[in-house]
Amino acid sequence: MRASKPRRVTLKDVAAAARVAPATASYVINETPGQTVRPETRERVLAAVAELGYIPDANARAMRKGRARCVGVVIRKDLSVPRFAQTLQGIQARLDEAGIETMLCTNRMRSSGMADYIEAFLEHRVDGVIFLGKDNEGPDEGSLAVVRAHAIPFVIYDCQMRPGTYSSVELDYAVGACLLMERVLTAAPRHLLYLRPDIDKAQEMERERGVREAMRAHPETELRVCTVPVTLDNLSVWDARYSVGNDAKSGELTKRFVSILRQAASDLSKGDAVVASWSTWTDLFRRFCAEDGLIFGELANNGETRFAPGFYTRLPNVEVGRACAELLLRLLAGKPPEARVIQLNDIIDTVSRSGL
Repeated sequence: MRASKPRRVTLKDVAAAARVAPATASYVINETPGQTVRPETRERVLAAVAELGYIPDANARAMRKGRARCVGVVIRKDLSVPRFAQTLQGIQARLDEAGIETMLCTNRMRSSGMADYIEAFLEHRVDGVIFLGKDNEGPDEGSLAVVRAHAIPFVIYDCQMRPGTYSSVELDYAVGACLLMERVLTAAPRHLLYLRPDIDKAQEMERERGVREAMRAHPETELRVCTVPVTLDNLSVWDARYSVGNDAKSGELTKRFVSILRQAASDLSKGDAVVASWSTWTDLFRRFCAEDGLIFGELANNGETRFAPGFYTRLPNVEVGRACAELLLRLLAGKPPEARVIQLNDIIDTVSRSGL
C-alpha cells in the first residue's frame, strides 16, 4: 500500500500553533511594511514556523508582492568549461548581494510553444532574465517579441545584437586581439602563426580583424592563418574534455587537431610566434613542437594556461557576470536599457616573469 503524501503545512497551521490570527502570522512571515507586531508575538510565530517546517508558497508570495525575488539565467553551454562557470559565478554573486535567487533555464521550448524562460516570467517565477548567448546567437525572434510585448526586464550577453528594449553586455574582441598582438609583435618575429577555429561567428571574425589590424603596422612579419578542425558541429565534443576527458570522439578530434598543428609548425624557427584564438591551444602546441624560443599568445584565457612563458588575454568572466546582473537590477529598478562593452585589456605577461 502506497504511503500517503504528507499534508503541506499551511499559514493557518502556523497561526494556530502561535495562537494568533492568520493575518498576524502573514505580517511576520512576509515582513509586511507598516504592520506593527509585538516582539513576543513575532517570536511565537517564528518558533511555530521552525517547529512545523512551514515553507511559504513562492508563487503566491510573488503574486501578492509582484516580485518573485528570482532571476532566470539562460545558458546552454557545458558548465565544466571555466568561461561559462565563471560567468555564472559572477551573476550569482551579484544577485545574491541583492537578495535575489537564480533559476537556470536552457531555452527549451515548452508545450505552451514558449521558451522556458518566457514561461517562467509569465508564471511569476522570475522577475527578469539574463540570456547568455550560445556561440554568439541570441533569443529567437518569437521570444524577443514576447519580451517586448510584456516589457520583460531582459539582459543579453555575447549575442552581437543591436541594442533594443533590452540591455546588453558585449566584449570588444577586436581591440583585445589587437592589444595582445602588439605585445607579441614587439619581439619582431619573422613568422606569426595564428590558430583559429573553423567557425565564422562574430566573435571569431572580430578576433581575426584585430589580429590583421595589428599586423598592418608590422610588414616585416609574415602572417600565417591555420584553421583547426573545431566547428560548431563538434564544439560540444571539444568542450566535453573539461568534464569527461578524452573519450573516443574527443580523442579522435584531438588527433586531427594535433596533426594540422604539426604540419603548420614544420617550418617555424626560433623567434617566430604562435597566437591561438582559444585557451589551452598553445599547451597542445608545446607538447609536440621541439623548437625552443617560440613566442606564444592566447586571445582568450580563463586561468588554464599561465605557467608557461607567453602572453595571455584574461577574459573577465566573473566581472562580465556581475555586469549582466547589475544591468538587470537597474532594469528592475525602472532604469532605461543600457548597452555595455567590456574591454579586453588585461594582458598577462609570463615572458617577463620567466626572464626570457
